[in-house]
Amino acid sequence: MRKKVILNVKEAKSKVTTLLLTGLMCCPMMSLAQNLQINVSDAQFTRQRMERLIKEYNKVNPEFTATVVDTREKVDASVSLSGQDDVNSIGRFAILPIANSENELLRNKKVVKGLSNKLKHQIFVERDLLEELDAEEEGEKQLPGTVYSLTGSHAITTTLVARDLSITPNRVKGKKILGSEENLISAVRSHQDAIAFNVASLAYDSNTYQPVEGLTVLATDLDGNGRISDEERSVISSLDKLTDYLDKLPHTGLPIGNISIKTDNQELRRFVDWASTEGQGYLSPYGFLKANKALTAQK
Repeated sequence: MRKKVILNVKEAKSKVTTLLLTGLMCCPMMSLAQNLQINVSDAQFTRQRMERLIKEYNKVNPEFTATVVDTREKVDASVSLSGQDDVNSIGRFAILPIANSENELLRNKKVVKGLSNKLKHQIFVERDLLEELDAEEEGEKQLPGTVYSLTGSHAITTTLVARDLSITPNRVKGKKILGSEENLISAVRSHQDAIAFNVASLAYDSNTYQPVEGLTVLATDLDGNGRISDEERSVISSLDKLTDYLDKLPHTGLPIGNISIKTDNQELRRFVDWASTEGQGYLSPYGFLKANKALTAQK
């Protein structure tokens, strides 16, 4: 009887081992699955778009799992912003002039027609003494409004605006705001005399496609031909019209930045490749432009 009990125990252990092995063979990814992290601490305004891309890619590759995080800790991938072409680019963002909707500047006839290059310099560039004297001699009138701009090592919007105006970032006029592009939006909405530059994805409401309440997007030269057409004044009224218009241009007169994902993880590399090709259709609802076609072709 004792021998039979021992044999039964051995048989039970054998059956349990077999069941466990069978389960692992049927679900080989259980032990390999990992939740990858994509950091947006230096590009917080891209968060919604990253989450949408992950959701859509998961439909193509159900085994892919990733979370968007905002941290200074080392993670699997980081979203970065720059003004340089980059083979890791998954999209671009346009920077537009905006103002508080109560700003007296919006009643200026020249501003209503659109911001020419000369007018942008007058509004946004800090002048030296000689430039001020020249402006006085030409009878140039002082424009109302207070410029607000981002400052700090991650103020990519200020850097790109400065490059567009052919000046150094420290010559961008106005009150300096620390933090993210969202902080700059809050400052413009909170101060009646405020004017600034910011990314299209924040200047417009992604649900209504209209400018965010309390903000006005200023007409400017979108196609870089030195003039401001009726069409250019019209398309800024809606985010979808604007992104569609800009995506069709071979080049634009706006400051443009690249959104890139830097990673050594092979799973994430495949995600980046997908995002820069098949994932491009999910850009415009968030006010982003498609990745540079020449860069995508290099992959």
